[in-house]
Amino acid sequence: MFLDEREDSINEGFFVVDMDGYNEVNPNPVQLVDSPASYHGGSGGFSFADGHSELHKWKSQFVLLPPLAGQNRPYPTPVSSASDQAAMKADIAWMQERATRKQ
Repeated sequence: MFLDEREDSINEGFFVVDMDGYNEVNPNPVQLVDSPASYHGGSGGFSFADGHSELHKWKSQFVLLPPLAGQNRPYPTPVSSASDQAAMKADIAWMQERATRKQ
């Protein structure tokens, strides 16, 4: 999978999707390890090895914040403020659903 990672989230040569809390029926994700970019109108593009791609419009205001100039985001990033938790969990669940995982 290829995607744009936020410039203030790049801390190594790969992108991590934390699978803690993953459940297909009742997802309850808890944190971002790396943050996706939102450089395309608040959306992020994901390209997959099978040739298809998907664009996701981020719901969380945390993901949409401007990058921190010259510094990295905290790692890992806990689910944001109470008012943004549902949106953040929806965004993380969207990424978890598309990430590589054991069945």
